[in-house]
Amino acid sequence: MSVPGSPSPEVARLASRRGFGRLEHTFLPRKEVNVQEKYRGLFIAASLTATVCLATGGVLLWVLVAWWLAAYPLIFSALAIGGLLNSPNFRKKLGAQRLHLFERGLLLDRGAGRLFAVRWDQAVHYQETVQQVINYKGTKTPFNSAHNSTLVAPNGTRVEISSFFADYGTWLPLIAEAIARAQAQQVWEAVREGQKVGYGPFSLDATGISAERNGILPWSAVETIDVREGFVVVRQHGQPRAWALAEVKTVPNLLVFLTVASNLYGG
Repeated sequence: MSVPGSPSPEVARLASRRGFGRLEHTFLPRKEVNVQEKYRGLFIAASLTATVCLATGGVLLWVLVAWWLAAYPLIFSALAIGGLLNSPNFRKKLGAQRLHLFERGLLLDRGAGRLFAVRWDQAVHYQETVQQVINYKGTKTPFNSAHNSTLVAPNGTRVEISSFFADYGTWLPLIAEAIARAQAQQVWEAVREGQKVGYGPFSLDATGISAERNGILPWSAVETIDVREGFVVVRQHGQPRAWALAEVKTVPNLLVFLTVASNLYGG
């Protein structure tokens, strides 16, 4: 969930200059354990002690017993060190990063004065979610997922916002919906006036949808355009196979694209 609180003075000044309006949500880095700041030193000391003990045990097994028995604690020690170096609980600078969603824009504070800001009506947003599953006897069970969003500003500056920030299942739709509210109407009007708008591998105009290597499909022939298992799938009436498909991560401002397209083939 997003957390209340005031942004840093630097963030507040930049948001004011850009006309971002009211701060609506702030998301913090995802933490393996929710450690309060006053206990962070204790957490670091305990983690380092446990890792050193594990590594020491591995060395003793290597010397006194057998190398193959030592491999397990040594590998886990290496993984633990890597995890600590990338943990917001261990590295204060990582824990200080903030994702701010304002009324009219997004601002990412990566610390040390590194700020990225873009208005919703100017943002280009690419998204990719990877779902890992266990396939056992034909039954697929999801067990882990990771997300990466890329935001591009009008000047070409881009930034990646990943599931490093907690609760991407909340902030991802908030970003997509804010961009759609700010841009969908303008795109809709442009298409209705005869313009062609591009969304990665797809283009939309008043006559139909175009796809690379597939030509143009008139809106009257479109059955559905939806998202399935990481792909945008365009289906034609009466055809069992998809007319065109493209990876979600290649389609910018996905919700704007789907909203405008659904009004065209549905209307």
